Amino acid sequence: AAALLDLTVKAHGGDLRDDTGTFTLAMEGDWKRLIVRIQPVVTDAGYRISAVERYTPKDRRYEVQHQGPDGTKTVIRQGRGIELYYNGEPETDPARLRATAMTTDAFELFHFGPTFILHRQSALTRLSDQRENGVNYRRLLATLRPGFGEAEEDQVVLWIDPDFHLLFRVHLTLNGFETTQGAHVDTTFLAYEQVGDYVFPTQFEERVRGPLRIHAHDWRITEFAYEAPE
Repeated sequence: AAALLDLTVKAHGGDLRDDTGTFTLAMEGDWKRLIVRIQPVVTDAGYRISAVERYTPKDRRYEVQHQGPDGTKTVIRQGRGIELYYNGEPETDPARLRATAMTTDAFELFHFGPTFILHRQSALTRLSDQRENGVNYRRLLATLRPGFGEAEEDQVVLWIDPDFHLLFRVHLTLNGFETTQGAHVDTTFLAYEQVGDYVFPTQFEERVRGPLRIHAHDWRITEFAYEAPE
């Protein structure tokens, strides 16, 4: 299991944890109507349509400026701490803070996958391969402590391309918010791009796999840049 994760980290360009530079990406996406209806606080679709993210791995600092029809949502996530603003005004509602911490952590996984696993994995297990569309994907089960947001623990199954060792999919629990406990979702990476020494996914498809099975969210990276430290 550890050897396979190491191959995946190398395929993505290496371990980001000690990188003192800043990654900036812009994204835009589309929420599906049913997921917005059943998870309004988690999707927060009035604000979370497009976004600009800044990630400084060495400092564990992740800043997101969301934009939607209701205005802007700003998130500053550093370690376990979180700051949240709607249209420039600080938000202190505990439910919104819990949901935002969980989704922000999940997107750190989606956009910077192997490094997020290295940060939080407390156990790693090799699962049997899974075949899909003629490809025999390698799979790892990572137990994360802490989990996403305020969760004590979550689990992620990594689907890894057998030839290129890039992540094809992550399948995860979301225990950090009351309305998603017991649910599991997956996100499939449909395209990749190299930025400097690193390789990042640029097109995503998210599905709820249980207890319902629905298509939830599509998004794509429209710009990706790396700023080296001075």
